[in-house]
Amino acid sequence: RNKAVLLRFGFTALGAFVVVRTIASGSATQPLFSNGCTGSKLQRPGDLDLTEPQRAWIWAARCVAADRDDAPAYLEAAWHVTDAWWLRPLALTWAISLGLGARLYQPATALSKEDQIRLKQGRQQRQRQQQQQAFQTAASADRLQKADVQDAVRALQRIELPFFATSGQWVDSPLSGIEIRGNPRGDALQNWRVAASELEAQLSTELDRSLVVHLVQVEEKRAASGQRIFDLLVTDVPEETVSNESFMLSAFSFLLTLACATNLTSSEVLQRLGAVIAPGLQMPVIPLFCLLAVGELARFLAARSVGVTTKPPIFLPSPQIGILGALSGIQTPCPSRAASLMVALAAPVAMAAGSLLCLAAAATTTFTGDEWQALHKLPQMHMPLWPLELLGSSFHPLAWAGAHGLIMSCLALLPHSPDGQAVWSCLHGRSFTKRLSNITLFAYPMIAILFMSAQNTDLQMLPLLWTFFLINFSPPQTDRPPLEELSEVPLAGRLVGYLALAIAAMGALPVPLSSLV
Repeated sequence: RNKAVLLRFGFTALGAFVVVRTIASGSATQPLFSNGCTGSKLQRPGDLDLTEPQRAWIWAARCVAADRDDAPAYLEAAWHVTDAWWLRPLALTWAISLGLGARLYQPATALSKEDQIRLKQGRQQRQRQQQQQAFQTAASADRLQKADVQDAVRALQRIELPFFATSGQWVDSPLSGIEIRGNPRGDALQNWRVAASELEAQLSTELDRSLVVHLVQVEEKRAASGQRIFDLLVTDVPEETVSNESFMLSAFSFLLTLACATNLTSSEVLQRLGAVIAPGLQMPVIPLFCLLAVGELARFLAARSVGVTTKPPIFLPSPQIGILGALSGIQTPCPSRAASLMVALAAPVAMAAGSLLCLAAAATTTFTGDEWQALHKLPQMHMPLWPLELLGSSFHPLAWAGAHGLIMSCLALLPHSPDGQAVWSCLHGRSFTKRLSNITLFAYPMIAILFMSAQNTDLQMLPLLWTFFLINFSPPQTDRPPLEELSEVPLAGRLVGYLALAIAAMGALPVPLSSLV
């Protein structure tokens, strides 16, 4: 065995010696490596000292070292120009080994510190982009898409299900999802909770993801005959957890509103924008924020009683009166129209009740502080809303807080405000509410401009600011339908809703008191 190894080693050494002598006979002493040869460390020897096969193999090795795309073609050409058949495989092995060795031998280019930092940042950015793409791909795979429409329709085309689907389409309003038309079977509408659970289980199994089924009332020409027609709206399960961005936006808006309210009398900028309180005085900041806290707490408790998650409120500052109120919404759908009405009315009604208590306390108690008496000697020509003019020129600080709280409650129930849209949608449907909201969104500031005069140039500022906040910071999907629109709102709830809407329309009317009387 040892003799065989020695013989094999000897023949290998002899073959290598022959190849070297044959290919690089007279030029083997010339250096094969040098700098600056098109990305390779191989230097091409002189053409006069080499034969044609030698030049071909060395050039092929140089192409391999330079990592050129046409290196295989040069290797093949060198193979064909070599006449000795026994030399071809040895020369091929030599050229490839030499080229790869030169490529590995080539040292890395020395980079400056700035280039190294730039290269590291580029790698980190590419990694983040890859992670984001992977996350988006995984998220899109778990959400409904337009391609799932036919699968959803086929999943509900079974006789044993409580709803037989006939057609479907992808919709983006009021929610992004699949609208399925069909016919309810048997007593499915009378026992809709049981039927909805069965349909959700069937769709979730067929589409391999968790889904929610809404029973929405058709408000199109198909329902013009007076008969109530219902479709299914299949959506993804909404996230119950609130994002960190929502909490950060809520905290930032609270700090901004608090700064605006506390500096209303000391800031020259706010005074130029129409602040209603004279410079150097104060306003009842603590009672006003307590009214806001009572309203949001009432909303949270009402939503939790029906199993709904709310979003963090966005507080709205005002350069005229300090605080305009707060915008909030729901994270998950309400179970019915009655529940949606209760959640929408909770905050404005609770705030209005607290404001009435403040007015009652101001009427039954006496306050002799000269500071507060001077505080509320306000010029009536600068009142942005007529309820503040009813207070006169000097009054208890709780009276201001009560009137201010009533204004915030009325603004929250305007037809183009989130709570007002929810109430109108429960009483008259989503289509009517959308048309009314689009009209009042532009009509409300126009009313203030029409009643503007030279003595009351600040009157239109508050309606314009309220419209600006609604356009830019109103919570999305304010017309989110409940899980079922089959059940009607009770008579007592309808009366309370209409009464609240009527009072809000009068209380938030941006006209001077002299125009009403």
